[in-house]
Order: sequence, then C-alpha cells, then structure tokens
Amino acid sequence: MQMAAVPSDIDILDATLRRVWVDVHGWVGDRIPHILKFVRELHDADKVNGDILEIGVHHGKLFFLLAAASRDNEHCVAVDLFEDQQKNLDHSGKGSLSIFSQHLENLFPEYASRVTAISADSMSLTPAMARERLGVTGVRLMSVDGGHTIAHVINDMNIAQELLVPGGVVLLDDFLGVHWPTVTEGFYRYMQIANRRLAPFLIFQNKLFLTTFSEQPATLTKLRAFLDQTLPIEIHSGRWRYTTVGEHTVLSFA
Repeated sequence: MQMAAVPSDIDILDATLRRVWVDVHGWVGDRIPHILKFVRELHDADKVNGDILEIGVHHGKLFFLLAAASRDNEHCVAVDLFEDQQKNLDHSGKGSLSIFSQHLENLFPEYASRVTAISADSMSLTPAMARERLGVTGVRLMSVDGGHTIAHVINDMNIAQELLVPGGVVLLDDFLGVHWPTVTEGFYRYMQIANRRLAPFLIFQNKLFLTTFSEQPATLTKLRAFLDQTLPIEIHSGRWRYTTVGEHTVLSFA
C-alpha cells in the first residue's frame, strides 16, 4: 500500500507534545508522536475505526497525545486508580483525577467532549465485562500502562486483545525497562496463552507496539515504508534494526 501524505490536521500531535512536555507531569518519549502519526495515517488509509483507551493515566501526559491522534467522532477513555492508591501495589504511578481533570479543562478543552475518565482497578475487569464497563465497542488505539506486576500485565493485555479491532495498535509501556522486569515477564507469559491474537511489530522509546496477529506483517512493512520516507538518513544510521520478539520480526530503535 502506498502511504498517503501525513494529513495536516495531525500536526496537532507536535503542538500537543509541546504543551504536555512543559505542563503535565509524567513519562513519555519525545518522539512518540512520530509513531502516532504513522498509526493515524495507517488507520485512515485502511479505514480502521474504533475508540481510544489508556489503562494507567497518571496525570495524562501520554493520554492527551492519544487524544490528539483521535478523530472527532471517537471516544477517548482514561482508566486509572486515580485517588484509590491503596490498590497501587507496585507504586508504578500515582494518578490524580483532580489534576487530570484540571489539565483537560485548562490545557485541552477541545478534547473534553470526547473524553471520559473512569476510576477503576483494571484487575477488577474481566475481558468479557470490559466493553460494558468502559463504554467502548471496539478500540483502535490503546496504551497499557497500569500496574506493572506480572499479573497486571497479563490481565491488561487480555483486556487489550478483547477490545482491539483488526489492525488496531496497542502500546505496552516499560517493555525491557530495567526498573520493571515484571512487565517484560508478564508480556512473555501473555505470549504463551493459547488464544493470543496480538503480535508485536515495534520497540521504540520504552514501549512495545503491537497489532492484531493477522495484520502484523503488513503493519511492519508499512511502518518501514513510513520510516524510509520520513527518516531517510536515520533509518540507515544503525539506530534502527530488525530483531525478533517471540516468533515475530519487529523493528527496534536504540
């Protein structure tokens, strides 16, 4: 597939990054918008439709970037323990609904009509009940950044694969992170389940990107074409290479 030119309306990702970088506490790679542009372009070209979801929002630094990659008719759902911190067993974040809501109102009012914040422990959600509880029918872009225990990662990845539409993309935070080896172990345990339907295609800035199993080869090919077009020098600099995660070929950046 010939990738279309990046629509000018998603340049808002760069503007959103500048706002969250200064004003919103949290952790997100400074080049994540480049990959989100690819996802938005890919989904526009392939007519992939669905809502936006993040499990583990903290104050919304990544969530507002995901919202910037959404379309006007898409629902953006933020799920976090927020003030219910006694359930934050591994202290992997400290979400605040009041701070998140203030950021939404003061910095990103243009997203307010499409955003819903839900205070919930993802371990209380089963894949079967997630659609009704979260108010989504299908998700095309999702961040998994909740509890970093092995059990949380397995549970949240199962929720992700239940909700993700064909060709959708999941971002798993802290994959291969030295401070959170439990995320990597949880991911590989998820990879062993019999009905797994997600497959990785990219390791980039502390995140593992996955899509649905059957769409993984085409997504990887289209990503490489996008990078050849947008980063023609860097892609040959040695910072990018193909590697293997499980049985899947992925692009990796270091």
